[in-house]
Amino acid sequence: MPGGGLENGETFAQAAHREAAEELGLTGVRMTLLWEGTADFLYIDRMVHQHECIFLVEGGLPVLSAEVRKAHQDEGILEMRWWTATELESTSEPVFPEELASQLRKISN
Repeated sequence: MPGGGLENGETFAQAAHREAAEELGLTGVRMTLLWEGTADFLYIDRMVHQHECIFLVEGGLPVLSAEVRKAHQDEGILEMRWWTATELESTSEPVFPEELASQLRKISN
């Protein structure tokens, strides 16, 4: 994710836990690595080659703290929600990674 990433030698799993705490207010949740890959995309005016790991986070969203709401405001996050695979398949909104719904279906079968 532009602006995100690994800090000071942390693993992808450690980064996922840190980001879940910073962006969602989730701590002590179970995370499972679903898949790992690369993505190439245009970000503003430059091409980005990104190594990515996609994790399944188990748990519900807590009431967002003032700190998490401030992080959302600073990063321009307007809305947050959980999506089902069916909703991901049927939405006209952009979803990243594009193959998210089909990958979730493979895992759940």
